[in-house]
Parts: sequence; C-alpha cells; structure tokens
Amino acid sequence: MLLLATFAATLDAAAAVASKLAKQKAVAELLRGLEDDDRRRAVRYANGRPFAATDERVTGVSSRIVGDVVRDLLRIDPAVLREASIRHGELGEAVGELWPAAAPDAEPALTMADIATAFDALAATTQPAAKKPIVRDLIGQCVTDREACYLVKILLSDLRTGVREGVLQAGVAEAFGLELKEILRTQLLAGDLGDVAVLAKHGVHGEAAFSLFHPLQFMLANPIETAADAFDEAGGEWVIEDKLDGIRAQVHKQGDRVAIYTRTLDRVDESFPDVVRVIRSVPGDFLLDGEVLPWRDGRALAFAVLQKRLGRKTVTAKQLLDHPAAFIAFDALFLNGELLLDQPLVERQKALNAFAAIHPALLVLPSRIVSDPALVEAAFEAARTAGNEGLMLKQTHSTYTPGRRGGAWLKLKSHLPTLDCVVTAAEYGHGKRRGSLSDYTFAVRDGEKLVNIGKAYSGVTDAEIAELTTLFKSIAISDNGRVFQVEPKVVMEIAFDQITESTRHASGYAMRFPRIKRIRIDKGVADADTIERVREIYESAGNLGRKVEPPPQPPVPAEPTLFDF
Repeated sequence: MLLLATFAATLDAAAAVASKLAKQKAVAELLRGLEDDDRRRAVRYANGRPFAATDERVTGVSSRIVGDVVRDLLRIDPAVLREASIRHGELGEAVGELWPAAAPDAEPALTMADIATAFDALAATTQPAAKKPIVRDLIGQCVTDREACYLVKILLSDLRTGVREGVLQAGVAEAFGLELKEILRTQLLAGDLGDVAVLAKHGVHGEAAFSLFHPLQFMLANPIETAADAFDEAGGEWVIEDKLDGIRAQVHKQGDRVAIYTRTLDRVDESFPDVVRVIRSVPGDFLLDGEVLPWRDGRALAFAVLQKRLGRKTVTAKQLLDHPAAFIAFDALFLNGELLLDQPLVERQKALNAFAAIHPALLVLPSRIVSDPALVEAAFEAARTAGNEGLMLKQTHSTYTPGRRGGAWLKLKSHLPTLDCVVTAAEYGHGKRRGSLSDYTFAVRDGEKLVNIGKAYSGVTDAEIAELTTLFKSIAISDNGRVFQVEPKVVMEIAFDQITESTRHASGYAMRFPRIKRIRIDKGVADADTIERVREIYESAGNLGRKVEPPPQPPVPAEPTLFDF
C-alpha cells in the first residue's frame, strides 16, 4: 500500500529540482513499484484530481472547511494560520509549517487508499457541515508535517510542485519504456492518465478504445496580424470561417445523454438547457467542436447577452427568453462510431456537413477554401461588419491535435489585438465603487511565473463587480486593507490602444489605455497570453527603439510569486 508519506517525499524531491527530466524520473521511479490502484491514485493526486478525469464527482471541500478543521485540530488562533498562509502563498505549506513535530516512535500509516475512501464519502455528502468530520478524521491521521502539508494540497487540488500533466505523461512513458506519443494517444482514447498508467504497465495501452464524456483538450490557433502573414508562413490553401464571439465548447452526445465542456474542461450544460435540448434532438452519437453563442432568430447577439448565463446552475424561463443561446459546430471529432481526429480538416468538415444536412436542428458554421490573401482580407472585413470577432484560417490538411497551438490554425481577430490576462490583485475603487473591489491588476505568463503588465477598472458592470468582489475576497492570499493579492484564477480579455516599454512593471511593458473587454470564465490561467505575444504586438507596431511611459498611475502590487499552471 502506498503511504501518503512516501508520495509526499517523492513530490518534495521533484519540487526541489528545476529540471523537468529530473521531475519525470522521480515520477517514473515511484510508479514502477506500485499496485494498480495506487498507481492510478498517485497519478491522479499528483495531477490535482481527486477522481478520474472521466469521473464527474467532486469532493466539495473548500479552503474554508480545511482552515476551520486545521485551526480546531491544532487549537491555534485564526490569525496564526492566516499569516502562515500569506507567507507561503498557499494553505498546504502553511499547515506543514504549523504541524507539531512527530513523536520519535511515531510511524506514518495514512495510505492513498484511505484518502480515496474519504474522497468517496466527501463526494456523497452534500452539506458542508457534514464534510467537516470526514476532513477532520482524515487530517487527524497525519503524523508528520509533510503528510499534513500534502494532504491539504491534495484536498484543495493545489500541489505547486512543478509536476504538471506534461511531466506526469512523460513520467508514465519513462516508467514503462514507451514513447510519449503512445501515452498521449492512449490518454486521448481512455481519458484518464491514471488508467493510462495501468494500461501501460501491462502493455495493453494499444487496446484502448475511444469513449465519450471525457473532454479532450481543444486544438488552439496562433494569432496573426494580417492575412498575408498566413501565406508568408505556409502558403497554399486555407479553410476560412468567421471567428464567432461566444464560448468555445465541445459537445458530447450518446443516446439521450449530453455534456457540454468549455476550454477549462468544465461542464456547463446546466447553464444551457436550451442548447442541451436541441443537441439531444439530433439522432446519433457524436463529439463536436464549436461555439456556444447568444442567439435569436437565426443570428448571433452581443456577447454580453451570453454572460448573463455563465456560471449559473439553474436558469429560469425568463432568462432563457431574455438571453437565448445556441451551439454552432465547426468540427466533427467523433461521429457515429468513427473517430475522425486523424482525418484532414476538409474530410472532417465534409462528414459534419453531410450529417447536418439530414439533421437541420444542428447548426454548422459556413466555411470555404481560399488561396489568395486578398480574399482573406475581404472575408475578414465582412466578418467584422457582421459583428463577429474576426476570421479563422485552418490548413486544409490539418489533423486535430488536442491541446496544441501551432501554425495549422490561425486567427485574425482585429487590427487592434487584445490580450487574455490573469488578475493578480484587486483594489477597492472610488466614489460609488469605494466598497467594491473594482480595480484590477493583471499579468501575462512568462515561463512558469506571472508578470504584471497593467491595471484597469473600466468595462465591467456593477453586477459583475459585486460578484468579483466576493470571489476575490474568497481567494485572497494577502491584503493591506485596500489591495488584495489574489490567487491567479480569473482571466480577463483586455483591450488597449498601444503596447509601450515600461520600467513600472516586471514584464517590461505596459498597455496604453487598457480596458476590460470581458471576463473569460471559459479560460484558465494556462490559456492566458504570454510575454512573447506581448513582444510580438509591440514589435509589429513598429515600436522597436521607442520607449514611452504611459501616464502616471497608482503603484501596482508586487509581482506574484511562482505559480504552477
């Protein structure tokens, strides 16, 4: 049986080295010697998952529940735990610091199987008050500080060891002498990396069959500034289609069962019962990639209409009437028993169009093939005139590569680009917003850290600010009474007039006149833009050699510490 103490020691060793290869080796050594059930658990827990990727249960354990239990167990003042959490930037390491030293003869006994049993009980318990005794009993079995630290990390799915999914995938491959591409393919079919590790151990990974209702990573597109850029890079023919202003979505259907997943791989069908009803009416089993849009009378509405539906567990009849939605497909990945991922795009779209032709309830995005930059520019202007975000260009022969961003798909959004940024701090506003966290500092990704690039307060409604205030206070890791440093969880799309060099921010850049275009509830931190993208925008605007400081602003909070994505 795998002890939690052994698991913690392995991940501590992995966290202590910077090399991904060294982390991968530590994972591989652990996985080789485990029984199958512990092998699954080790992979899942290291990946921040309490259950398999194909299992939609949740434990429902919040940092508040864990904090209450720890304070009660250790009989410490709330301020002590809060100060330790701020110092470490997370609750797990704070608990490890405060945990009493183990007796000399004490032997760790808490196993991964014990944790799994507790997770089953937590998932079956709906009331937060009823979860506390389960959490208390589990944490109370910890003997050492590292056990307590890692148990809290696992409970909150917040490990921060650098052992992310890519390292785990490579570790599984190394453990059992396989190529990484074999592991990736098996995971694509089986869905859960823990299950893949077991299949790989027994050499039957090649027997994995595709199943619906585990979300695939989405294929992503690289931004370009002009249509000519696409032909400079690759030439040839491109499939072009309007870039819709909605939420990227993946629809799974089998029989009467329907699931809708966003780019963060979260299910959102509860928010869109009207979409589910239409999809359920379409015969057959399928997996489609597309966009959920605000929709009425055969045309898209402003994105703000859709935002009223996001994150809602229940939607009233009035909300359905006032804020209607529809799903428009642009790619078919699985259709009535046939997996289409490896087929060229034109073949996938041919299959999708043929299917939609006999099932008109299914909406499909029109597309066409072009080989002339002038036609792309004309199509871009037409898309913008129609109220869409811009244009997608996809290589005609491209296969569907989940989670990959490359030159096979490109996006031409506007002549004034936007950046998806992560909020790192929230500050009380002024005037009527003086009681709300309405001013947001945001950052882009620079390797494994976040670097601030600006601050904005315009573009969000009072209702959104009220919801964000509650959220940011719940995920704050420190505050000085006015400015709250927050966990990097919220992504916002930021529009701006210009990128300038700046010494004010650690990114080395600043946005001129930034404003919030929208809250990207459908995106996670890993989807945020990078410092490389900022440089591309800066250089494409002909700014090389220029250094322009934007107008003075209030000082921004310190840069956030390293975070795992």
